[in-house]
Amino acid sequence: MNDRRIVLECKGLSRSFGSGKLKINVLNELNLAIYHGERVAIVGSSGSGKTTLLHLLGGLDKPNTGQVLLMGDDLAKVREKQRCRIRNTKLGFVYQFHHLLPEFTALENVCMPLLIGRMPAKVAKVKAASILDKVGLAQRHQHRIGELSGGERQRVAIARALVTDPLCVLADEPTGNLDKHTAESVYETMLQLNEELQTAFIVVTHDHELAAKMQRVFTIEDGHLAHVERQDI
Repeated sequence: MNDRRIVLECKGLSRSFGSGKLKINVLNELNLAIYHGERVAIVGSSGSGKTTLLHLLGGLDKPNTGQVLLMGDDLAKVREKQRCRIRNTKLGFVYQFHHLLPEFTALENVCMPLLIGRMPAKVAKVKAASILDKVGLAQRHQHRIGELSGGERQRVAIARALVTDPLCVLADEPTGNLDKHTAESVYETMLQLNEELQTAFIVVTHDHELAAKMQRVFTIEDGHLAHVERQDI
């Protein structure tokens, strides 16, 4: 982490659901800074608020209190149209279930964020093909999603997340639906791209092997975020 620019951070972030006696405090006064090109894992038990935090960091939800800043801009203070544009161009998302469109090819799926951003189709296809090659799918451009293995689908999802050259990729259990061997392949793809492209990764995971490959690890417990020393992973 030679580059100490903060690309994404939250300050005093709190999120609760419900009200009155039914109010549930999920996150309480969280502070976290993500630096250019670094890899961060967030671990914790089911229901601890990991995905809620990821949604807040990605501008998919708004906090009750606190701020989420992307390159210094408060995501809660921009209009929804601008927030959608920011998500499309500056952030990438990878989910446990890839959410790819089965009626389209791998290349077409990866093109989608670029086409939504109004990039000319010919240019988008060249850029999408390049990133698919980087994730090891040079021979799978024209295959539909149903013709790909689980690991290949997840690599298409990673390519889609990276095709816009985002500042940060937010990954929610990216290997949670894969067998151990396939998960290892996806790990290596993510690590290689992190090193090559210097895109920051925030990975929510139950997988301690994946967490151990990150540069920093945090845990969420009782709504609070704590740094985990590597020997404790």
